[in-house]
Amino acid sequence: MQKTKLIHKVRAVKNKKELVNIVKAQKISEKVLRYIVVNLKTGVSEIQIANQIKKMFVKYGAPILSFPPIVSFGKNTANIHHEPGKTKLKKGDIIMFDFGCTVNHYCSDMTRTFFWGQPSKKQKKVYLAVLEAQNRAIKKLQKGERRAKIIDYTARRFLGKKFRNNFKHGLGHGVGTVIHEWPNFKPKSKDILPTGCVMTVEPGIYLKGFGGVRIEDMVLITKNGCKNLTNVPKDLKSAILK
Repeated sequence: MQKTKLIHKVRAVKNKKELVNIVKAQKISEKVLRYIVVNLKTGVSEIQIANQIKKMFVKYGAPILSFPPIVSFGKNTANIHHEPGKTKLKKGDIIMFDFGCTVNHYCSDMTRTFFWGQPSKKQKKVYLAVLEAQNRAIKKLQKGERRAKIIDYTARRFLGKKFRNNFKHGLGHGVGTVIHEWPNFKPKSKDILPTGCVMTVEPGIYLKGFGGVRIEDMVLITKNGCKNLTNVPKDLKSAILK
């Protein structure tokens, strides 16, 4: 057990070369996302978009994905691990994309939520709450907090006041040659984040029959704070696509 733990801790700290690969993988993912968002059309299905995502990764030279892309429209966004199906995009839908690719075996991971047309009052409320929870967690990291459970608690407590028991997963995880690495942001996590590890920060709210919002960035834990490796706008205005 101790040996495994030690390996996890050694793997968690990324050297410059490893970071270059993760950053490159993330930049390719961002290019793919920009292409997909511009080419969305009413009536297109989740599976069509998922296939398009895979094609674009091949085109941009990163054919090996971190995991199968999650594409969900409308009520399907309430399903955390939704598998893209035949559901078609319609006006008023929430859209969720969660995907990443690998460069020299190193993974990227990002989630963005959008609105196909003007969001309703409730859609806006959920989106802004998730965004605020993420900002609070990242601010804690920037101030040097390294206890994983405190970071998780910061986002969870904020969301819990607005939506009871709807944040149903850990706040994030380490990323490296596998998509889920040590350490983990979870309520009972005893992990202490080492300088040099790359973490996802991904709060989410999932309301059955309504839809969900998740916003996920990858951050590098630095000596005195953290550096966000994700460069896709996530303010409410940028999330409205039509």
